[in-house]
Amino acid sequence: MRATRVVVLGEFRADRLVPRLRRAGAEVVVLGFAELDGFLGPGVVCGRLPDTLGEPALMRLLDDHDADVAVPNMGCPGQEQFLPVYARARSSLRGTGRRVHGHAEEFAVLASDKVVLHRTAERRGWPVPLGVVCARAEAVRAAVRELGFPVLVKEARSEFHTGRHYVRDDARLGRACGEVTYPVLVQRAVTGGEFAVELLSLPGRTVAWPVASLGRLDGDCAPGRRVRVAPAALPARARAELTAVLGDIVETHKPHGPWQMDFAVDDGSGGIRVIELNGRLGGVSNMSRAATGLDPHAAYADTVLGRPLPRPPAARRVALELPMTPGAALPPAPPGTELTPYPGNPGNPGPVHGGVQRAVLGVPADFPTESVGDWLRALPPGVLLDAPEEAIAQLTRGAHALRPVRRGGS
Repeated sequence: MRATRVVVLGEFRADRLVPRLRRAGAEVVVLGFAELDGFLGPGVVCGRLPDTLGEPALMRLLDDHDADVAVPNMGCPGQEQFLPVYARARSSLRGTGRRVHGHAEEFAVLASDKVVLHRTAERRGWPVPLGVVCARAEAVRAAVRELGFPVLVKEARSEFHTGRHYVRDDARLGRACGEVTYPVLVQRAVTGGEFAVELLSLPGRTVAWPVASLGRLDGDCAPGRRVRVAPAALPARARAELTAVLGDIVETHKPHGPWQMDFAVDDGSGGIRVIELNGRLGGVSNMSRAATGLDPHAAYADTVLGRPLPRPPAARRVALELPMTPGAALPPAPPGTELTPYPGNPGNPGPVHGGVQRAVLGVPADFPTESVGDWLRALPPGVLLDAPEEAIAQLTRGAHALRPVRRGGS
C-alpha cells in the first residue's frame, strides 16, 4: 500500500507544515511561486503554481502529481485569491477518493472578499466599522462626506499589504480614488487597539489560540511593523462580542481548516469591530507557537492526515514579536528567555517584502519583566522599527494577561 500523497498548495511556512506530514509517512509535493529546491530538504518534490489559477488548471496539477490530498497553504503574495478556487475543487472532488482539505466555498468567499464580509456582518449583526460599498469614485467621495475623515478605502479582493488606503484629507482621497480597483469598501477609521485570533476548525469543533495584540491602529495599516504580543486580555464587552461572532461564523459558515480574524477594540465603547477575516494562518502563528508550545501549522498538518483537533492551547509564556530593520541582529536574550529569529524563507523573504524582519522573544510567566525591559532599552538605536517603550508596554500587557490564566490552573 503506497504512502498518502499530499500536495501542499503554497509555500507559506512550508518548513513547519511539511516535516509534520513527512514524519507521519506522507509523500509531499510543495507547489509555490518561489524556488524551493534545497529549502525543504531531500525527499520533498517542489514545483510551480501558476500565477493565475482556475479549477481546471488545479485539477490538472493534482492529476499530474497523483494527489490523494491537496492542502491549501496561502500566505505568500499573489495566492490569497486562490482560496475560492480550492473551495470549488473541494466540492467537485467529493466522493472521488481524492480531497481538498479546505474551506467550503461560502466561507472561502467570505474570507477573501471584504465587500462580502462587510455585507454579511451587517446582516448577521457582527460589529464592524461604519462603512459604505462603492462602485465608482463619485460614490467614494459621497461616502466620505457621510462618514467623515479619516476613513479606510479597501479593495474588495485585495491581499495583505495591498489595496488599502488610509485617507485623512481630500488630497489623499483623490489619490486613492484613482489607484483602487472597484468595488471598494469605505469604512470609518476606528480609534483603538488591533487584535487577532487564530483558529482551526473541523466539523463540530473549533480550537482557538490565545488572542494577540497587534498594537495601536495607525495610518500605515501595517501591523507587522509594530511590536506584537500574545496573550492579550480583552475588556469584558469585547470578550463577549468576540465569542459571539466567532460562534456565529462557525455555526453559519462552517469553516474547515485554519482561519484568522483581525479586529479592533474601540477606545470609546470597549467593544470590538471586525476588521478582516482570513481563511489561512498568518504571521500571528509565530506568537501562537511561542506562547503555547503548539505550532498551528503542525496542528493543521495533523488534521490533514485525519487526526483530531488538539485540546484548546493555553498560553504558557509571553510571546513578544519584535519587528527589526533588515540586516539588524539582536544580542543574546536574557537568560531564562528564548529568542527565535524569523528571517523569512524563499516564499516569505521578510526583509524584501515590507522592509521588516522579525524575532519572537518567549518570556516565562514568572520571569521578571524588568530585566527584559532593561534588555530592550539597551538595544542599539535603529534595531527595532518600533520604540523600545512600546515593546515594554506590550510585554507588560502580555504578562498581565498570562498571570491570571496561570493562577486559574488552565
